[in-house]
Amino acid sequence: MFDQSQAYKEKKVLGNEIKQPIHCHIEQSIPDRRIASPHFHDAIELLYGFSGSAYVFVSGQSFRMGPGDLIIINSQEVHGIFAEKGNDVQYLVIKLEPEVLYSTSRSLFESKYVLPFTMAKSSPQTLLQQIEVANTSIPETINNIMAEFSKQDYGFDFAIRIHICSIFLAVLRHWRHVGITVGMNDDLSEDDLVLMRQTFQMIENQYSFPLTAKEAADACNLSYSYFSRKIKAITGRSFTELLNYVRITEAEKLLTTTDLSITDIAVSVGYTNTSYFISQFKQAKHISPLRFKKATSKSI
Repeated sequence: MFDQSQAYKEKKVLGNEIKQPIHCHIEQSIPDRRIASPHFHDAIELLYGFSGSAYVFVSGQSFRMGPGDLIIINSQEVHGIFAEKGNDVQYLVIKLEPEVLYSTSRSLFESKYVLPFTMAKSSPQTLLQQIEVANTSIPETINNIMAEFSKQDYGFDFAIRIHICSIFLAVLRHWRHVGITVGMNDDLSEDDLVLMRQTFQMIENQYSFPLTAKEAADACNLSYSYFSRKIKAITGRSFTELLNYVRITEAEKLLTTTDLSITDIAVSVGYTNTSYFISQFKQAKHISPLRFKKATSKSI
């Protein structure tokens, strides 16, 4: 089976002023050139445009980022960046491990706010345009982050962590204000959150092997019918839909970062039948895996 560590992963940029789990830097590029080839990483990434414009490829879609626009790239999402013709491109890059969004301990109360950013394509919006961002506290928060970097006063790294959390809060409140849902019920009990995290972790660890809802229910010490109803109520998707979603997301990474055949990729992400994999991929992405691979290599 393919070892996913062979796939290209983003290298750390030298000169990182804040060590992991937070990384911030200003990216600059001349026009009409590739800034970053398709890659993925565990960190959540925010891009905030200052000047020029760039095309940001995220999980099979292309977004144009201009001044004042905010791009949200979830953990494990395949993405790449290409500077558009015209002016020089400059934007702020903020990368953070998901744990940064939690308090000292990973409280279950906070999980429902953080989870939309921790699974690839689980957040409802990748690009927030300048007209949307301007109506939030995000521009002021970005200015505060830049000021902290400039002054580097005592505790500036801690201050930047607080500002980053403020950006995510502003995004969540914006979504709620405009009626965008994140696919989870607000009235979640602690037991629901425990089940959700346990199920997601199970899928992430075992997606490449045969896994059924009955086996997942047994692992959670729940009946199949209760487990299935709960997962659907919490996430809006069935267990099988969640499993296929993760498998397709993993397939995206291999399609864009390796030279594996479609059949090898299908096997690597848990499909025993290549035709079924192709049909599931087309249903999720509205494009075949082969065309997706070719389109990606041309666009970035």
